[in-house]
Amino acid sequence: MKWFEQVKGLSRKPWIAVVFVALFAFATPLGTEASDHVDLPDGLTLKLGTLCPVCGMKVGGELGAEAIYAYSETKLVGFAGASASVFENGSVVGFDGARCLFVYNTIPKRFGIDVTKINHSYVTDFTTRKFIDVNDAFFVMGTKVLGFMGYDLIPFSTKAHAEQFMTEYGGKRIIQRSSARPEDVDRPKKE
Repeated sequence: MKWFEQVKGLSRKPWIAVVFVALFAFATPLGTEASDHVDLPDGLTLKLGTLCPVCGMKVGGELGAEAIYAYSETKLVGFAGASASVFENGSVVGFDGARCLFVYNTIPKRFGIDVTKINHSYVTDFTTRKFIDVNDAFFVMGTKVLGFMGYDLIPFSTKAHAEQFMTEYGGKRIIQRSSARPEDVDRPKKE
């Protein structure tokens, strides 16, 4: 029995294994080195690959990236941008998306935290792929562009970018942290 016949589903198409290996080998953008962490604006670092305390997914996904975009043919269907909260003692908690960060801060008793001890929280800007302060971000909610866990909030550093995204990909409204309600971060009800 050949090696590829031992793997279920590959017995007739051994070339699929080669394609998967090639895809994962070149998943990191050219010109960058893979890293297990990313720098936050306050000088601390977020460790990629840790588990999100809200949903249990890996921060940065299987690719270990700050921002991941998913396409179906040429259409954008997914975005996952790492998020982080920095506590006053210097500890950093990572999340696989903005929605998980909001849930963590909205239901602190579930996670055994005191939100008054959080110094900073950051989300990944969809446009620049850089961390921005959650208090300055504009979030598109209700879009068809999904995160790792489905429904997510897509963050932007400017309202103009958020409005442009809504025009192209839909969305129910734009919110900021100060205007977010618990129902904004909860899973949408099926209509």
